[in-house]
Amino acid sequence: MQFVRSIQTSQEIVSLRLSNERRIFRFMGLAMGACAGAWMLWCTAKGYHQAALIPASYLVITCICLGSMDHPSTRRWSRRCLLIAGLLLPFAFQYILGGAAPSGMVMLWSLPTLVVSVNLQSGILRYAYLVLTGLLLTAFTLWDPALNEPWAYLGIAPNVLLAFNLGSSMLTNFILADRMLFAQRRLRKHVFAIQKEEQERFLNTLEERNRDMQQSLDYAGRIQMALWPDRARLSGLFRELHVHYDPKEAVGGDLMWHARVEDRSYFIVLDCTGHGVPGSLMSMLMHGLLNEVVHTGRNLSAVEVVRRTQQLLSDRLDRDRTGNTDGAEMAVLCFDHGRRLVSCCAYGCGILVQEGSELVHLRSHSGNAAVLVGARLNELNEHIIRIGSDTRIFMYTDGVADQFCAEDRHKFTRARLERTLHESSEMAPDAQMTHFQQVFSTWRGETPMVDDTLLVSIVPAACWHSLEEEDLQSDAA
Repeated sequence: MQFVRSIQTSQEIVSLRLSNERRIFRFMGLAMGACAGAWMLWCTAKGYHQAALIPASYLVITCICLGSMDHPSTRRWSRRCLLIAGLLLPFAFQYILGGAAPSGMVMLWSLPTLVVSVNLQSGILRYAYLVLTGLLLTAFTLWDPALNEPWAYLGIAPNVLLAFNLGSSMLTNFILADRMLFAQRRLRKHVFAIQKEEQERFLNTLEERNRDMQQSLDYAGRIQMALWPDRARLSGLFRELHVHYDPKEAVGGDLMWHARVEDRSYFIVLDCTGHGVPGSLMSMLMHGLLNEVVHTGRNLSAVEVVRRTQQLLSDRLDRDRTGNTDGAEMAVLCFDHGRRLVSCCAYGCGILVQEGSELVHLRSHSGNAAVLVGARLNELNEHIIRIGSDTRIFMYTDGVADQFCAEDRHKFTRARLERTLHESSEMAPDAQMTHFQQVFSTWRGETPMVDDTLLVSIVPAACWHSLEEEDLQSDAA
């Protein structure tokens, strides 16, 4: 981004320079055009129609050049044509009028054009304009018919003396001006070189630090993913498990967790406050808290896992003293191996149960850490899920529902998620997840991610089918 911005800045500087040059050329053309118009009117009024053709020609050339100066293909030649006309026509006008005395040395009107050419033209053209104007000034002064009487006390004709003074002073002045411009250009070039070197050094340092930081985050992401459950250990719980996980950054706050303690297994989806590094720190904290709660509590129900984890998190963050409202939303599945019963409790995260073409949303409590404290923890509900041969369980974090659309900036919403899963309920579980990913990706488009997104699709193993389901299957057999 910084490199792109540097290119844009260089383009802006070039554009500004060209704009200033066009402004100078327009001012020169309009100023000298106004003088040429005055001369044309005066010559016409006095009957000098032949002489009036010279300023009239300059006006025509100026109008054509100024009109074509903005077009890229004719910009260079229109400038050169305007400069040549401004240098040569004053001398032609003075010649037709009869020399320096009748014209009032109108040839000096070539000097503004010379100033512009020396400052804005580059390379050999600048010196060509300088030499041409110097030679014309010297020649017109030397052979002017009005300056042919010698001064007695000097013995030198005025035209010779004037030609020498004009030629030598003009040459000296413009050589000095050219050297000054050269020194300024060299200084600016040196300053720009230093600035460019500093900018490149800054960009290299920035890219190096960004690369190191990204490598660090990628490594942290691999460590975080290593804490996710091993799918081989879940084979006794799930026949199929499909996961859509898309963190906003290299690390995130969404997490899956699994453990078995005695006769109960737990599968938990977490959505910690924030994303990136803050979210990953919260997820690591929650990973440790869940290990502490589940392995010390022994045979806890799903709702008890949520209560104890939230209470322990509040104590660790010392919310009574700090007022910290960071937290972690949870969706807990509890598998009771002794009773072959599956229960769940949702706090912030969502749980959807699909049975054939029917999709049921199990009510979850608000994930606001500031309101789910004390007595409110006792209001959490636990649901019993009766598992059948067509049962699928979906667990998701709020990043899925909160993602904005690329077109109208509307959220994806839970209702659209349910509709997407319902319309693909006849598909195989893996195809259903692929269908969701395609719909979600199209919905999001190029819109930046709002949060980490996690959707887990679960097909429980046959050993978790309810007793009623087994009796039906036996009767059918």
